[in-house]
Amino acid sequence: MDKAQSLYLDCLRFAAAMVVFLSHAASQKISGGIFWQLKEYDQTAVMIFFVMSGFVIAFVTKERENTIAKYSVARISRLYSIVLPALLLTYIADSIGLAVNPDFYLGGPWSYSLDNQLLDYLMSFFLINNIWGLYYTPGINGPFWSLTFEFFYYLLFATVFYYKSNVKYLVALVLALIAGPTIIALLPIWLMGYWLFYSMESASRRASNVKAFICLMAMVFMVAGGPYVREVKVHIPYVYRPELLGDYFDAILFTVHLYNAPYALKFFHVLLMKFEKPIRWAASLTFALYLFHRPLIQLFGALSPVPVDNWYYRLTMLFGTLFIIGTFGYWCERQKVTLKTALNKLVWTFNISTNAKTKN
Repeated sequence: MDKAQSLYLDCLRFAAAMVVFLSHAASQKISGGIFWQLKEYDQTAVMIFFVMSGFVIAFVTKERENTIAKYSVARISRLYSIVLPALLLTYIADSIGLAVNPDFYLGGPWSYSLDNQLLDYLMSFFLINNIWGLYYTPGINGPFWSLTFEFFYYLLFATVFYYKSNVKYLVALVLALIAGPTIIALLPIWLMGYWLFYSMESASRRASNVKAFICLMAMVFMVAGGPYVREVKVHIPYVYRPELLGDYFDAILFTVHLYNAPYALKFFHVLLMKFEKPIRWAASLTFALYLFHRPLIQLFGALSPVPVDNWYYRLTMLFGTLFIIGTFGYWCERQKVTLKTALNKLVWTFNISTNAKTKN
């Protein structure tokens, strides 16, 4: 993967996280409806994340995560460096907001339940909060729903990719049964990203204005047509995802866009290189932005002494959230390295101990 392509992927994943953030901030009860146009695209952004997740896994398993131990350490450190702080942040923010303005939570823009909160947080901690459409949510932090999908895609991939025995297919079946039909229904979208990586590796990269045009039009069709396709509901027993057709529409067009993106990047190559550092920095905040923003904007709304359509409040809510993510979230992202180092030491110690027992 060349640098321009890598930078473009960073731009896309940060943009997708910003769409989710701004679409949630667009609620009438949070901001009076600012950025209301983006409310149509929050689920589109999640499908983009799924495709890119499969793409990234294909890349890292080819380049460096060539053992199950390396893969597991990388995935765990990636997830929990943000999941743990996000759960803590959610609990603290919700507790403050509920104490000051309980009506804003109990009768606010998103459902909030005081029942079974311990179970909500435990299920979310273990990333099984959305198996079989259960939808356990830690406090007000609804975006946690997609982590169960990602988690099981990681598990299923590792089972099939790293193990050689045919027993792996039985294990994969058990994992699929635990995950439930909804998660499995979106698995092909994640696999599109995996397929995309290897398809792009083998593709010719000769200049092509036609393919650059296809790249552009795929994005245009996704943005213009996605909201209408999502209005078509598909009802499949035990699949709690009526907008499934829209999910696949978005994912397929985004895959087409990414496949042809290298042909269009020649027009933006210089610009991407010029802003490499800010692009990398912004992209490093993507996961924190996705998991931190929801409790923060809710708290800002609960504490606001002025109406939510007041522009001073709006700017405070938006930039205050981004400031916290850019500081605390950035620090949390850096803890991924610390957690990865600790896990690698644990794996090394376990291997030494196992080898010693085997020799004895």
